[in-house]
Amino acid sequence: MNKKFLTVLLLLSFFVPLVAEINMLSPVEGEWANRQMLVIDNNADGDFFYSIDGEDPETFGFAYDGPVLLDVTGEVKLKVTHISRDGKKENQSVSFTVRPDDASKTNYKNFVQTFYDAGIINYSAGSELVIPKELSFYLGLPPENYMAARTLRLSESSVLSRYIPCTVLDGARSLKYRFIIKTFPQTAGAHVRSDVPFEITDWETITFTDINLIYKIDSEYWGLPTKPVKIDRSVSHMISWQNLEYEPSNPVEFFVLPPRPKIEKEETPEGSFSYSVLNERSYSLSIQNQNDGSYSELFQTVGVDAFYGDFAEGKLTIGVFANSVYQGSFDIDYNIDKRPAQLPVVKSNAQGFCSRNPVDVKISVPRGSELYVALSEPLTLEPKEVNYSADDRIFKSVSTGEYKKVKGENFAIRWGQNGIKPVYYKVSAYSKRDDNFSNSVEFAVIIDQSNYYFDSLADSAVADGTLTNPFTDFSQIEMLLKNQRAVKLCVKGELQINERFNISSNFEIINGGNAKINFGPNGSLEFKGATFEISDCHISNVCDSTVESIVPFIKLENSVLTMKNCVIDAQFSKNGTVIDSYNSILNISDTIASSSAVTYVSFISAVKSRMTINSCSLSSNAETCVVISADNGNINAKRNEFLINGGSGRIAELFSVKALFVENTFKARLSDSSNKNQPIYFDKATKLTDSKNERSGF
Repeated sequence: MNKKFLTVLLLLSFFVPLVAEINMLSPVEGEWANRQMLVIDNNADGDFFYSIDGEDPETFGFAYDGPVLLDVTGEVKLKVTHISRDGKKENQSVSFTVRPDDASKTNYKNFVQTFYDAGIINYSAGSELVIPKELSFYLGLPPENYMAARTLRLSESSVLSRYIPCTVLDGARSLKYRFIIKTFPQTAGAHVRSDVPFEITDWETITFTDINLIYKIDSEYWGLPTKPVKIDRSVSHMISWQNLEYEPSNPVEFFVLPPRPKIEKEETPEGSFSYSVLNERSYSLSIQNQNDGSYSELFQTVGVDAFYGDFAEGKLTIGVFANSVYQGSFDIDYNIDKRPAQLPVVKSNAQGFCSRNPVDVKISVPRGSELYVALSEPLTLEPKEVNYSADDRIFKSVSTGEYKKVKGENFAIRWGQNGIKPVYYKVSAYSKRDDNFSNSVEFAVIIDQSNYYFDSLADSAVADGTLTNPFTDFSQIEMLLKNQRAVKLCVKGELQINERFNISSNFEIINGGNAKINFGPNGSLEFKGATFEISDCHISNVCDSTVESIVPFIKLENSVLTMKNCVIDAQFSKNGTVIDSYNSILNISDTIASSSAVTYVSFISAVKSRMTINSCSLSSNAETCVVISADNGNINAKRNEFLINGGSGRIAELFSVKALFVENTFKARLSDSSNKNQPIYFDKATKLTDSKNERSGF
């Protein structure tokens, strides 16, 4: 609803100081797709000169007497010199680039053509200026604060004539156009002035200006007043005059001076306002020219407005005319701010769209602004999705909740990963200042502290563990396996393990393409209080005849091993064990393993551990060979094929173990015949269930 206020006119005087600085609206630094206008907006006295080739403007330039199109392209260095009347000089320079593009192949080509050749659009108040949807824009001087395309309109009563810089951006083509909008009133006001032989200077004071006339006010006697006369403006008056030398044929002329009017100020919800004379059609208004104090056009309504996204501030002297005779004036200060509030500033410790650590997000707005924030629900992803780009449709479908006003000007939140799967988060925010709203800003991130990639043939210089830049050396993963809660490694090619790595994180290795895990002579993965899962991988080692100590591929302490569908080829020089376990859990299935040594070898050596071995083919080859050696604990082995090959050996040696061997095949190729009759050795403390097992070579 419009709000109306009634005010009585007051005569106010303001002194407007002249501005000495060069206030250049255009051009500004940047790269533009159209030629630029030179527009200097100030009231400084003196002369302006400019050059467009970097030369001295006063000596080699041109005189500036109004907005002019700079008809140059490429790299441009504009210099402007102002010489005031007292001889003082001021210089300013701007460097910019013009690479012309007439937008002929775009949907918005017609819009660009409206300013492309002249650098300016003339706009009449009340009409519409449509910014095409393909473009974003901002008005005024930098910094850039782009807004979505929209239709711009000034109130039809606005009489401000202004030069407004407008910058439009085609983000898809990375092109910017910058031009000037020159605003005009909707229609030209009347220029008619009544020629009367008196002047009114302060509403109540009348000065008679023609000494050859006699005058009277209302029913007073005729006279020749030599001094100003004050009258009561609350009522109407008739001012009459005729020639001093009376002749019966001389006409008596008169002017009816209406009562002093009341001025109506009308404000709109959109922020514009206007002044008009209340219920008095004989009155009209005019804007004073600040340079010479004159009045020209007369309007029934004087309005002030600014485009959405713009800011208009200044001072106007509005003259009031009755039947085209000046009566007095009043001054107004206007400050219309339709600029969107400043965009919230988002800061985060995330280094990119995918973060390997918990993410701290802080959103802030300037003091005096209000901050509104909306959060999405966390979206749990499958590991294969972590390399989607931020523009992928899976993320476009994630919506934020309802915006809520934040107490204060800052909002902070920490996001983390709950579990091994990646999680996607999104936050949206906007600010509000007075009645102006900013555009919304969004920040989104995937937090994945668990899923990493390895490729032996990738570029080690940029390795960060992502699918795009995978790790190339196991040492790059070492710190993760000490500090992260869980690590899942997708391996492509050969992964070399040449050292003993102590691991306290839950660790999983999967095959990302021909995965081969190769242990060096001293290479070992040693787990304490962790889980290790490995599947679909080929595991082998490098045999070194100089190494006699047993260095297991995998060593477990208070840990859990899950191995599935792997192929293991272990060759030790003298002695060796593939898996060494203490107080741990082993789940091995669908795996083929061959372990060989000269003197002694075992596939599993376990103490106080629980083992489940299903559908595997396990063989040991040495002078003394054992597939499973267990002291205390439990064993459940079903549908496996066990083979021992060498001098002497056992499928299993069990001490104080509860064991279940069902539907297995036991095979032996031994030169020492004394052990052929017993594939499983167990002591009296062992409880063994030996059922439906086939024997060969025993």
